[in-house]
Amino acid sequence: MTTPLSKIPKVAAAVVTYNHREPVLKLLASLTEQKIPVFVTENNGADGAAEAIHSRFPEVSLLSSSANLGGCGGFNCAALAALSNGCEYLVFIDDDAFPDTDCIDQLSSFLDTHPDYIFAAPSIYISSQPDTLQEAGGGVDFSRANPVEAWHRFSVNPDLPPVLDIDYASACCLMVRADALREIGVLDWAYFIFSDDVDLCLRLRKTFNKKGACVTGARAWHDFPWAKPFAPMRLYFFQRNGLRLIANHRQTPSELKSLFIALMRLHRRIFYSGLIGDFEIRQTLTDAFKDVWQGRFGNWASWRTFAEERTKLDAPFFARHTIKHILIDISIEDFEPTILKTIQSLNSSATIAILCDAHRVEMHQANPAYAQVFARQPGFIKSLMILPSLWRQKFDLVITDATMEPRRPSAMTGRYAALFHNDALYPAANRPYLSAIAHLLSLPVALVMATLTLNHMRTPFPVGKPPREAADLLRSIGIDPEVGQPVRRIINAG
Repeated sequence: MTTPLSKIPKVAAAVVTYNHREPVLKLLASLTEQKIPVFVTENNGADGAAEAIHSRFPEVSLLSSSANLGGCGGFNCAALAALSNGCEYLVFIDDDAFPDTDCIDQLSSFLDTHPDYIFAAPSIYISSQPDTLQEAGGGVDFSRANPVEAWHRFSVNPDLPPVLDIDYASACCLMVRADALREIGVLDWAYFIFSDDVDLCLRLRKTFNKKGACVTGARAWHDFPWAKPFAPMRLYFFQRNGLRLIANHRQTPSELKSLFIALMRLHRRIFYSGLIGDFEIRQTLTDAFKDVWQGRFGNWASWRTFAEERTKLDAPFFARHTIKHILIDISIEDFEPTILKTIQSLNSSATIAILCDAHRVEMHQANPAYAQVFARQPGFIKSLMILPSLWRQKFDLVITDATMEPRRPSAMTGRYAALFHNDALYPAANRPYLSAIAHLLSLPVALVMATLTLNHMRTPFPVGKPPREAADLLRSIGIDPEVGQPVRRIINAG
């Protein structure tokens, strides 16, 4: 780590990067041009980012980790180093988020003049769709089935008030009063990635009885992918950390509803995905539940990737099994052009139908690539009503894009089933009648399991401690590796 600036800065930036060499170099160029002291944790990536940062930006305080500490751990190391520099405000910034040149000044000016606010964030726009909002902060209500909600997500050219009072903001770009972090600590080390920023915002607001703001005139641009290939990692941390967040922050008896529904959804998906043969999802969700049950957080002990045990479908498979009539059961429509291109490369003469949401039917009917278009109906029972019609079509192959959800019964209405992932097709279990039965049984099973496991999850989990892999880095910035929190907090606790 390089020597911090001797002059106490008003704002310091904490950045974490992992295999995002070019984006982080772009971000650092902007921040250093604005004379903002930057503390960046390089999470042991393989793209040479640490060497490039050290060479191009000697003024940046670089913390090179010997292991991937996750977004949470990386942010914490950078933030702890920045807090020791005496800054008044700390801004967390993702390595692929790019604040406008006046964004950070706008946020600090807002906090200067609004002492009743504890944190402030800009409106986050999508880099590839610059007129489209990713989010403008969000709300948290544990009496709802889905307690965490990003506001104005995907609004195009939204007309927003100058300031929105928000419950949380993404650490994609988030400015916090530094003294508050010195008092309550940085992100909870237990999260590793996902939900750590929501947890921090809730703790800040509760501890100091102050508000959070989205200063909508301040803007940042985020490299938000419209459609990510399925990653068990994201599914695991979303599920595990979501349960931790609810357990730690719900307060009233009515807020128990969100915990019960979260458990019910998890048990339903474990049961259903196991019966239909979507084993990556079943294994991932089972790991998530077991780890929460045992109070194990931090990194995932059993990292999995999709298709470790699957082989790609190729042109000989299409020829050998006479694949001529195909149904695409689409979930994320951003994948649709690539799915069509993949089918074309394997069998250009096949006829293709598509099953889509009802409001998208007309759009797909206008596409000459499709011989037929079927409408998917929402609802637990209604979603099954189309199955007889699809079975009568006698499809040779049904293709579903791999997502965070198990496949629907409609994905198993042909002779063969396949999953589309990362520009390739993989064989999938094809259990048409069992999938329909499993769909119906999954709800009562989930209700029973949620009832049986709810009481165990009602007790809040203790604050997480740093992993041993962070010990050397924490010592280098003067932080007790057993605590991993600011010095003031350690002294006060003693």
